[in-house]
Amino acid sequence: MNFKEIFELLINRYGDGGLVITILIIILFLFLPYLFNKSNKNMSQNLEKMTQELTNNLATQNKDLIEDLRQTEDKLLNNQIHMFDTIVNKRNTEHSEGLNTRDAISTPIQNKINHLKDYYGCSRVSVVEFHNSISNLNGLPFKWYDLIYESIAKGIHSISIETKNMPFNILTPIISEVSEGEIAIFNEDNVQSFYNQSSVLYDFCVNRFNIHELVCAPLMNKDNKLIGLLTLEYSYDNVVELSELSLDELELEAHAISTLLEL
Repeated sequence: MNFKEIFELLINRYGDGGLVITILIIILFLFLPYLFNKSNKNMSQNLEKMTQELTNNLATQNKDLIEDLRQTEDKLLNNQIHMFDTIVNKRNTEHSEGLNTRDAISTPIQNKINHLKDYYGCSRVSVVEFHNSISNLNGLPFKWYDLIYESIAKGIHSISIETKNMPFNILTPIISEVSEGEIAIFNEDNVQSFYNQSSVLYDFCVNRFNIHELVCAPLMNKDNKLIGLLTLEYSYDNVVELSELSLDELELEAHAISTLLEL
């Protein structure tokens, strides 16, 4: 049955009412594509609007998130910079305080070794200080020593510049004798024996520094740890009978210098 037959049936059965129904159906069919297009257009607009709103919301949220992340990163960076500055300032302060302390003790230490040089009539009085430096691949630090103070007689050249950052093991023959806190005396034969124990020490003493006899007093800290040496040196032109020396003054000044270095 086609549309024409349907319309004739409606008109025959319902008369004018059927005619009205037929007209309405025709109008509906005529406007149906328009209504569909209108609905689709509205739907597309709504969908586009929703998509745009969603995009804007996401963009706003991402912008807020990015801003939060940036602020967090800035805060972390500022905290790191502040921490670094604090550490550097603390180290600088400690270093400055250490330098002030070093300056404060330098004059009394120098006065003491000048006194010892005159008191014992030796060629040189030296203060040697031990310290740690670069570590090896296992993380073990090396021990070094510096000659930090010296007092020399006329005609004796200074060696403090030549004895900076020297390997600790060079002094092994001396360290082994003073490690228990006792003063060690090295006569000519003892100095010559350095050759078999530490050839570098022998070369320093005999060939370079012209040391004939040597007296070494240990510098100990409050924990009874060896932190340095106080030495009396006699050249070949200034030989004394070491067995006749009273070392009480040397022991007293060694204790005083150890106390100053602990400051």
